[in-house]
Amino acid sequence: MKIRTDIRAGDALRECQNQRDYWKAQALRMEQIAKAPTPKPTPVPPTPVPPPAGGGYVGGVFFPDRSGWCG
Repeated sequence: MKIRTDIRAGDALRECQNQRDYWKAQALRMEQIAKAPTPKPTPVPPTPVPPPAGGGYVGGVFFPDRSGWCG
C-alpha cells in the first residue's frame, strides 16, 4: 500500500474558517452601516419659473408689462 504524503487535511477546514470569518466581517460591516445616522440631503433651491414675455422685476416682484392696456 502506498501512502500519499501530499494531502493536507487541514486545508478544507482552513478554507471554511476563512469563509466564515469573511461573512462574519461582512455582517458586522452591514450592521455598522445600518446603525449609522443617515446623511441629511442638501436643500435644493427651487427652479425659478420664467416670467411671461414682457414686464420686469421691481424689488424682487415681477410686474407684467401692461403698456397699451386700458383700465
